This record gives sequence, structure tokens and C-alpha cells, in this order.
Amino acid sequence: MNLAKEVFEKLPQPNQSEYTTIIHCYGLNGMGTQAIELYYKMPIEFRDEGIYISVLNACSHSGLVQEARSIFQTIQKKTEKIYSTMIDCLSRASLFEEAQKLIDEYDQDHLPSIVMYTALLSGARKFKNTKLSQNVFDRMEKLFPRMTSVLTSAAVLLANTYASAGDMDKASEIRNKLNKSGQKKQMGITSTVVNGISYEFRAYDRSHPRSKEIYAECEKLSAELLQHGHKYDSSWITRPIDPDETVESVLSTHSEKLAIAWNFVVNPGASSIQLNKNLRICDDCHRATKLIAAIRKCEIIARDANRIHHFTTDGKCSCNDYF
Repeated sequence: MNLAKEVFEKLPQPNQSEYTTIIHCYGLNGMGTQAIELYYKMPIEFRDEGIYISVLNACSHSGLVQEARSIFQTIQKKTEKIYSTMIDCLSRASLFEEAQKLIDEYDQDHLPSIVMYTALLSGARKFKNTKLSQNVFDRMEKLFPRMTSVLTSAAVLLANTYASAGDMDKASEIRNKLNKSGQKKQMGITSTVVNGISYEFRAYDRSHPRSKEIYAECEKLSAELLQHGHKYDSSWITRPIDPDETVESVLSTHSEKLAIAWNFVVNPGASSIQLNKNLRICDDCHRATKLIAAIRKCEIIARDANRIHHFTTDGKCSCNDYF
């Protein structure tokens, strides 16, 4: 990101595309304040849908709700994507009533947008709000009955919300219904490049030929985490635990942790690790990765479905735990 900023600042007269790109990058890297500052410095005539989405998204990922409101109010032509980004910002901040009002406002003159409802559902999942999650999902089923793929993802979110709130029976009921329907949820995969070779890991994955070493390293990392005060959060376990499992054994072998462990197996003194996750990183993995970066003095950069997390050796993350 520093290099991208340096290149941008050397441009004599950045064009619209270059402004959009750097503001988008600021947002992905949790640099919302910088994105807003640049937005107000750029030529007004460059402001279009892409710019608005990028700066609102930057606000969303940094928790800058009031700043997002101010920008949103100045936009004369608000498109579906602009509304959706603002609704995402509000939902991430648990401002569900305000988010719902925007959805209702949009629905008055347009066909309903499943993206907006998904943003609201994701926010409800973040705050373990089962009542809102159920209401939003029920409405999605009525409004978008043919969008089976998105509804499947929404059902998984709903099940995870119930699971995180401790209602495993309801979560299992939803998952069983999904299984009977033949719909499959998206599998979480974390990829990492070690010594020039790309590897992929899934939760509880033992397909790697050196999985014994990887799991041994996971146990070592887990012991270090517990020694430094980490407490595994069972609310992020989204399935019933088998008799031979524990909260620690389940959470310590999420795909992110397996990928990190493999890096240390190959390069015990690694000072930098990069990960790519196709889904949002869970809160337990996020807290654990901050600690691992500090304990092992290794910078870890993780790109998930929403943003880029920079875990530094002082035990912090660029997202400031707002994700």
C-alpha cells in the first residue's frame, strides 16, 4: 500500500481512474480517513458512481458512519450500488433501523435489491441478532424466490447467526433443510504461497502429505496462544462438536490457522506470511492471528472476502478490529 501511495503521489495530474483505484485501495486496507481526505481533494468533476462507492466502502470498513452519511447526502444520483454500500456501512455499525429505512426508500421507486438485504443480514450476523436475521431472511425468500444461490448463502448466514447465539438446534435445522434441498454452501478456502508454490487449505483439512507436521505446528501455536491469554470463542463454531473434539481442536484447525502453520513448518523463522481467504475471516481467527504475529514476530497479511488485514508484530491489525 505504501508503494501504491508513493506511485500515486508522483503522478502530475491523476486521472479519474487513478483516483478511484487509490481510494478503493485505501478502503481495502482500512485507511478510511485517507480515502476521505483524498476524496475531498480530487476534482469534483471526477466524482461518479465508482468514486462514491469506493469512498463509502472505505467509510464502511473503518466505521466512519457520520462521514459516510455526509457524503451520501451530497450525492444527487444515488444508484443501487451506492445505496447498497451505504446500507452495508450502517449495518456494520449496528444501525439497522436506519439501514432498513434506506432499503424502504429505495424500494419505493425500484425493484427490491437482494444485495441490500444481504448487507443487512450480514450486519445482523455480526451482532448475533437472530430476530432481525430471521426477519430479513424470510423477506428475502418472499422477494427473491428464484435466486437460489444467494438464498443458499443467506441461509448459511442465518444458521451461523443462530449458532453464534448458542441456538445449535435451530442452526442444525436450517442446515438439514439445506442438505435435503441439495443446495451446497460455499466452502471456506485459504490459500498461501510458500517458497513459490501455492497451497490451499480447508478447515480440518488433512489432505496435505505433511499434515501431521502441520497439525503438530497448530498444536504448538495453540499452546502459545493460550499461554498469552487467548480464549477460544465457541460462538464461532457453526456445527455440533463431535465427542472426540474440543472447542480448541475445532477452532485451532480453521483454514487460516492451517495455512499459517504450514508457513512455519517450511520456514520456522518466517518474518512475513500472506494469506488469501475466499470468505470473511472469523473473529476467533482474527484475534488469534494478531497474537501469532506478535508472538512469532511475523507480519501476516490476509486478504479475505471483504478487505485486507495487516497483522503487525505489535499484535495489531490495520482494520482496528472493525471488520
